[in-house]
Amino acid sequence: MTELRTVDPQEAAVGTTGPVAGRRRKVASIREVSRREARLLGAVGLLAVLALWELSARLEWINPLITSSPTGVVEAAIELSRNGTLGPAMLSSAKLFAIGFGLSLVGGVLIGALIGWYKRANAVVDPWISILYAAPRIAFLPLIAVWFGPGLLGQVVVVVMIAIFPIIINVASGVAAIDRSHLRMARSFLASNRDVLLTVALPGAIPAVASGVRQGLMTGLLGVVVAEYFLGNTGIGGMIFMAGLTLRTGQAMLGALIFAVAALLFSAGLKAIENRLDRWRV
Repeated sequence: MTELRTVDPQEAAVGTTGPVAGRRRKVASIREVSRREARLLGAVGLLAVLALWELSARLEWINPLITSSPTGVVEAAIELSRNGTLGPAMLSSAKLFAIGFGLSLVGGVLIGALIGWYKRANAVVDPWISILYAAPRIAFLPLIAVWFGPGLLGQVVVVVMIAIFPIIINVASGVAAIDRSHLRMARSFLASNRDVLLTVALPGAIPAVASGVRQGLMTGLLGVVVAEYFLGNTGIGGMIFMAGLTLRTGQAMLGALIFAVAALLFSAGLKAIENRLDRWRV
């Protein structure tokens, strides 16, 4: 006669019984990492890499003319701060990014909402967006320098050309992917276009809009580097360009570090804003 066994509810929730259940619970506990522990592990990993990098430079395992070292980057920052070069360069790059990304954000959201909401507008504009987005935009730099000059205007055009398309595409996709049943329900209550846009379209498209803004921000920083690198040699991008020509790798890596830290801070800020807006969506 077969013996009946009562299954523990915890074991049943896992999906099996006995030693297998215990192993699965152990794996689940291993995978769970608190936010504080994750930050601590990330900091330890970063410090370990920096320590290994510094040690390799001091023991001459690597050529300092090619890779510099953490202390070399710090020394470059101190030197550029003392001679008054770093501050104006950062302000120049910040100004270019603010103007270029600001125009990209406004234009990208407006154009994306337009072509995502109106199918005829999408049919007219979409081929041009596809062509320009797929084209190697760096190839247009000589023409931009001729048409707009190597100054601030030409640099802004470069940043906009690089940053605007991810915003347009994501916003258009988010608006076009709204559940049509929600739209029909809003229409059945005699909602106006403005009401539908504010209460249905925009809240529903928040994840796509946030993704597009994040991608546009990152590509906008890349656009600043490209614009300053090739047009005018100004700001942090110009500093990286000149430092590379003269083998001052500490200054070049300092410029790259500044852009990396800026991208990290902007990404964290956008994530916080997205979480706040997601409450509105709910």
